[in-house]
Amino acid sequence: MKNLLILLFVTGTMICIGQEENQKSFQNSIAISGGFGLKDLGQIRRLGITYERVLKNDWNLNVSALIDGSQSSWYAGDVSYNDTTIVISDWGVQRSNQMIKLGTIKNLFDFFYIGGDLNIGFCSKTNVIRERQLGYNSEYNEWMNNSIAEVDPSQPYGGMWYNYSENYIHRYLNYGLSLKIGAQVPIKNRFDLIFQYSPEYIWRAPLTPNSLNSTSTFRHFVDLMLRFKF
Repeated sequence: MKNLLILLFVTGTMICIGQEENQKSFQNSIAISGGFGLKDLGQIRRLGITYERVLKNDWNLNVSALIDGSQSSWYAGDVSYNDTTIVISDWGVQRSNQMIKLGTIKNLFDFFYIGGDLNIGFCSKTNVIRERQLGYNSEYNEWMNNSIAEVDPSQPYGGMWYNYSENYIHRYLNYGLSLKIGAQVPIKNRFDLIFQYSPEYIWRAPLTPNSLNSTSTFRHFVDLMLRFKF
């Protein structure tokens, strides 16, 4: 009888603890995110981490650290040639951004929210030149790639040989505003899966000599986030 009473007490205590945790309202959370964005039809990849604090009346305060970057966009350059060699050069642009976002969200119903952010960070824009050489092979009577550097795997037929050189790096100060609209789906008591759309408008002020004047850009992002509440 004594053992039975002890077992019932322990079992009851475990059930109460489980019920308390299920009913507990967590005040803090950490979310990791991954997604992609579009700017001028060019794809951008993004990773980030967000800390969030629950406020009153279904309002939350959050701060995020994000990094994003785009693959090179290549443009046709010069072509030079003689009887034995053809040199084809292209130039490309690579961009990367590091951003801190401070904002709030308003929870709507049980699964949706809308909010906004103040953004500040840095942008790096790198101009790159690549060069491909074709040499005339008299034995086979055809033009062939000269193996002078590294293969670009984005090219068809197994890649082509290019020689890459960095031209110039432009750095900018980023600042602006963004909107966010999301849907959050509970997975377990402490976890949520979040789908978020966030358009943003960013101004850029040059930080390096010979950079372009101040510019602005409008970008769209879609993120998938996993949130842990504590």
